[in-house]
Amino acid sequence: MPIDVKELSYSYNPGTALEKRALQNISVSINRGEFVLIGGDTGSGKSTLIRHFNGLLRPICGHVTVGGMQAHEKHVKAKVGIVFQFPQDQLFGRTVYEDVAFGPSNFGIRGEELEERVAEALELVGIREELYNVPPFSLSGGEMRLVAIAGVLSMRPDHLVMDEPLAGLDPGNKHSLLRILKELHSQGISVIIVSHRISDLLPLADKVIWMEDGRISFEGRPQDFIDSGHSLPPAITSLMKDLRQRGIDVRDDIFTIEDAFNEICRVKREKMVHRQ
Repeated sequence: MPIDVKELSYSYNPGTALEKRALQNISVSINRGEFVLIGGDTGSGKSTLIRHFNGLLRPICGHVTVGGMQAHEKHVKAKVGIVFQFPQDQLFGRTVYEDVAFGPSNFGIRGEELEERVAEALELVGIREELYNVPPFSLSGGEMRLVAIAGVLSMRPDHLVMDEPLAGLDPGNKHSLLRILKELHSQGISVIIVSHRISDLLPLADKVIWMEDGRISFEGRPQDFIDSGHSLPPAITSLMKDLRQRGIDVRDDIFTIEDAFNEICRVKREKMVHRQ
């Protein structure tokens, strides 16, 4: 069930003195199971774009379909879940359990299946059972974000869309969230992340989309994105490139510390074999 965007344009306050063109002739396709980063500076149009994916905004020109259905159809809202930057914007239940159960119950899910969905979603994001009956606004900011994600996951979507998910998180919560995103991706859910700083997420990505002034200026693989000069590479990638320039025969398309460690060990082992 791919998300297909064709010749999409959108303006805020159209036909008035305050009209502002946010998107200009955007065409892009995101397949189920892809991990996609949508980056760009503030005001580039990235958040406006994702709000078209499940009909929160409707195109002024062009089309957005999900599996052939118009994005604003009710059924699509269960297939494309969006988690906003500020979780308090989408939490409203009296308890954590009630909040996570709202989406599927709104689509007619009841009884054991509803309980299974809620428990599955909360377990996946790491929310402990003793928190199920507490008000969501009594949680920490990081926990509220996890509950907001669980509320989307209880719908069992094909696509999870997140706007600036790492903003304001401490290192522990950031690590937990990255682990969750990896797990969701491994289950075949497409993960679509919007961020103006994407270096922390490049190791996870299949594709990068970079936006400027309401248009897509780059679409391609993470390594090609780094080579294009649109953004600074992760620090570990810069280190590997520096080692290669110094004559050490390491790969420089490395994004994580773990991969860098393994690559350096590989080179060291090969040198030891040659010496023997």
